[in-house]
Parts: sequence; C-alpha cells; structure tokens
Amino acid sequence: MVNGLNYELYTVPKCDGCEVVKSYLNEKKVSYGVFDLRNPEDKKVFGKIYSQVDGKVKKNVQNQTILPLLVGIKDSKVEQIAQGIDEVKNLFN
Repeated sequence: MVNGLNYELYTVPKCDGCEVVKSYLNEKKVSYGVFDLRNPEDKKVFGKIYSQVDGKVKKNVQNQTILPLLVGIKDSKVEQIAQGIDEVKNLFN
C-alpha cells in the first residue's frame, strides 16, 4: 500500500512495457498485485473494476485497453490510473 492505495497491475505475457513497469515499481519498492489478462481468473478481477476505468483509459484500434495498466484502489474505488512507464513514473516521482 502506497499513499493509502492498493495497486493492481494488469498485464499480458510477452509485454515488454509491462516488464519495464514491473521493474520500476520494484525499484521504487511499490507493492502491487499482478493480473495477467490472459488468465480467466485474473480477467474476472479486471471485470470488477472495468466500469470504473472504461472511458478513462487509452484503447487501441481494436478497442482493447492498452497495457500495462496500473490502478490504485482504495475501499474498492479506483483512485488512480496509469498506462505505460511515463504515466507510472508520474505517480511516484
């Protein structure tokens, strides 16, 4: 927990940007859960917060959420959203 928030990182396998964000978060000693959106159980977790992030996140031409996606959650409410290393760095600098 950082800044009173629990962080969740949504990723997919073989995602270079996801690995960069993981390394950065580890370097900054930010605790976070990792959710692989190719895993059905992890996809269910994302489904629970999707209504809170839809319309606030960048999507590709196939209308898929661009990953990695880091969300900061407090009391089941999404308080922060960051996509990609630059946005993640802005949260922790």
